[in-house]
Amino acid sequence: MLGRAVCAACEKGSGGREPVVLAEVLANAAIELGSAARQLRAVPDPRTSGGTFCKRCGAAAEWHRTVRGKWILIEPGERVVGSVPAGKRWRIAGDGTAVNLGSSIPTDTCRISHFDLCPARSAAAVA
Repeated sequence: MLGRAVCAACEKGSGGREPVVLAEVLANAAIELGSAARQLRAVPDPRTSGGTFCKRCGAAAEWHRTVRGKWILIEPGERVVGSVPAGKRWRIAGDGTAVNLGSSIPTDTCRISHFDLCPARSAAAVA
């Protein structure tokens, strides 16, 4: 068996498969990590989210991380909640995290995603 050792839990859960050679696992992991590293871009810090520009229309906006760890491009400035549909309302927390408000008090203010307002996206959707 060439010195391959499998713990009891792995042996039971293997379903009759041969144990995986650690060298193969490490080689595949190295390939995947290398590929992922080549695809990575600089990620903005949510607390110091500087301005950026939309690649499609050129408008100014800011990247913020959402509560779920995704990134969203937020329009500068605040809007009255009543003018923004429920589900499209965002607030930026003190740590820079974008929080979706859902529905909230109509006299409150909120932010809106640039993706919902981008004129280039609207033109692409119409075409």
